Parts: sequence; structure tokens; C-alpha cells
Amino acid sequence: MPKRTVGEPHSRLTRMSNRMMEAMDNDPEFQEGDKAIIFLHSETRSGIGIHGYGGGNPDMEAIADLFVHLKALFEVNGKTLTIIPLNEG
Repeated sequence: MPKRTVGEPHSRLTRMSNRMMEAMDNDPEFQEGDKAIIFLHSETRSGIGIHGYGGGNPDMEAIADLFVHLKALFEVNGKTLTIIPLNEG
């Protein structure tokens, strides 16, 4: 099972993601409140970075935004994304 880490990047892909987040913060068009979800994949590994998400549960806030974007991607391709919650536990 993947392990969530916070703080210093721990792999090549998460270091790359960290540099992308730093570039975002330093961009002249950056505005307070801008957020990003960065997915990186290689042939053997993957990494994700979330940036600008705060509050009590930044992961859930990022997941909600991800679903909004996935829904839009499906719709522009003539498809419908349906999310059915599963009651686990």
C-alpha cells in the first residue's frame, strides 16, 4: 500500500514535483489561492504532489477538485463520469 509522506521530497519524481510547485509560487501570474495537483509517472514508479490545499483535510479537498476535472474531461469527450460511493467498513 502506498505511504503518504509530508515534508521533504523522498524520490526523484517527488523532487521534480516539488520544483514544479516552487515554479508555480514564483510565477508572476500566481495568485493567492491557486492550487495544483501534480502527477508524475515513470516506467517503474509514480509520484504525486498537492500544492495550495490546506485546512483540515487537504487530501479530500484535492480529491474533490480532481473529480471535478475528471468529469469535465469525460464530458468534452462525449462521455459521462458516474461516481458511485462504496460503503467500506
